[in-house]
Amino acid sequence: MSLTEIRTRKLWDWNTLLRDHTRFVTMLPNYLAAYIAPGYSLSPATIESVLLTMNSINTCPYCTGLHGQLARMAGVDKPNPTDAEVIYATTFAHESGRGSDVDSSYDALVAKIGSRRAQSVRALCWALLWGKTTGNTVNCARDKILKLQLTQLRAVDLFVLAYYGPLFLVIGLLNKMLTVAPSIPKFFSAALGAVLWLPLALNIIPLGLASIAVNFGVV
Repeated sequence: MSLTEIRTRKLWDWNTLLRDHTRFVTMLPNYLAAYIAPGYSLSPATIESVLLTMNSINTCPYCTGLHGQLARMAGVDKPNPTDAEVIYATTFAHESGRGSDVDSSYDALVAKIGSRRAQSVRALCWALLWGKTTGNTVNCARDKILKLQLTQLRAVDLFVLAYYGPLFLVIGLLNKMLTVAPSIPKFFSAALGAVLWLPLALNIIPLGLASIAVNFGVV
């Protein structure tokens, strides 16, 4: 794995898979809150701007398809680079969610939009980190199998493909369906986000809890 892939978490290795899933499972409540919780919820345009920004740094075809269409449906052409949420998402994506630059950017975000909504933005960033790294690892494993490059397959590739492959197959099919979906009202966009949260949570929670056990809660 290259230094770029390690830095941006383009592909999972065992260490980053377990470490970051320890974090992901703790972020699930705030991720859902970003859509529906009073005081924590964000506008659909803000949500999709954050997710598009995250994906622009380290692209994943599943995230590009899903959030590209959801952004279109929410009326977002491209994120505004001067928005506090977009500035934070950019820093988060470049640093994979950790480090002093991310901490400083988060403090600035809190000062701009308040701690509750800032928590929601941070959870969205973690969700996209999960999505794009998992999607890229699934595709990497799939491509190695299709090209009969079996000696290049890592155990973690096979594990991620087996565990998350069915979910990402459904996401790929959903992406195709959304290409013909019209723009939707804000309340419907929020409801759709909450519905899409459920299968994600059901997949992350078991692996997240196992990761917490392995890592003894180190995030």
